[in-house]
Amino acid sequence: MNSKSLNVSSPNFWDNKYSNNEHSWDIGKPTPIFKNWASNIENKSKYKICIPGCGYGHDIIYLSRIGFDVYGFDFSSEAVNHIKEFDSKLNVQCVDFFQIDNKYNKYFDFILEYTFYCAIDPIDRARYVRKCYNLLKDKGKIIGIMLPIYNENKDFGPPFEVYEEELILNFQNKFNILKIKK
Repeated sequence: MNSKSLNVSSPNFWDNKYSNNEHSWDIGKPTPIFKNWASNIENKSKYKICIPGCGYGHDIIYLSRIGFDVYGFDFSSEAVNHIKEFDSKLNVQCVDFFQIDNKYNKYFDFILEYTFYCAIDPIDRARYVRKCYNLLKDKGKIIGIMLPIYNENKDFGPPFEVYEEELILNFQNKFNILKIKK
């Protein structure tokens, strides 16, 4: 079974993961690295944040509560409905990340990446970088946990294996890479 037979590019695949309680990537709380990062940002309300593949929305909920203008995108209706049940006022949309409306181009100051990059089909990663580039303002930044996961058979996933060299190759033409840390 490879990535295409898994059909990770289908909302049904992810809806089934949530329905069957198969979401081991969900740590059940806001991402500690993002919490730490956010604690160092002043004037939070002036920043717009995009969270691709936002899942159950722990980061959206937390960051919104401390003052950021946060938008979450996930194409699993199971995940999005969970967030909306928690707080219907949150900016969350059930949409394929690659189909986010162009009105959001050059809209975000930050993209916070956690487990989305390793979950999409590896053939879509360069496309992901281009979409992030389009969504971010000119001085926008991606803060990402790219999870270079070891996987003996890289055709199986998600998660799909991530390599530092691949990250550099995919991001260097659109972004200045400030830091990569294992």
